[in-house]
Amino acid sequence: MDITGIFAISGKPGLFKSIAQSKHGVIVESLVDKKRFNAYTSYKVSSLEDITVFSVDEDITLLSVFTKIAEKEDFKALSFLETGSVEELRKYFAGVISNYDADRVYDSDIKKILKWYNLLHLNNRISAVSETKEETVTEEKPAKEKAVKAKAPAKAKVAVEEAPAAEKVVAKKKPAAAKASKKKAD
Repeated sequence: MDITGIFAISGKPGLFKSIAQSKHGVIVESLVDKKRFNAYTSYKVSSLEDITVFSVDEDITLLSVFTKIAEKEDFKALSFLETGSVEELRKYFAGVISNYDADRVYDSDIKKILKWYNLLHLNNRISAVSETKEETVTEEKPAKEKAVKAKAPAKAKVAVEEAPAAEKVVAKKKPAAAKASKKKAD
């Protein structure tokens, strides 16, 4: 399951895929109608990777919710979403996530999550094959973190080496100012 680069924008229906960075925001493409527009920095943009669902124990990431729905539905789209009542949707969601907090998760949230699942399925973002890709990506992350940590001390050395040069420049300017003040005194 791949939800990287997928966003929800407050006030806009559906989900959006990040295309490019612009001067004043991010250029996104709708997963519904494939239209592109600039999501300005004033828009409330939320990455699906950062969204969680309230539960009794600890919050559950949206990715794990989508994974549980996909496993329950055998990686197929939900067919009852449009005809289902609010009670049916709550029962289905409780079947997927038994410990979700029913007081803090609203009916509109459940319906939105299930619609997003169908939209991601329609855009081939949910499939059984991508499960193995996630495992390989998580194994590669620690190697990248080690490489970044190794580069950090090298940058620190450059900053230390540049500092004495800046002090020399300041030291040269002070005597020149002292000479100018001596000339005024004469």
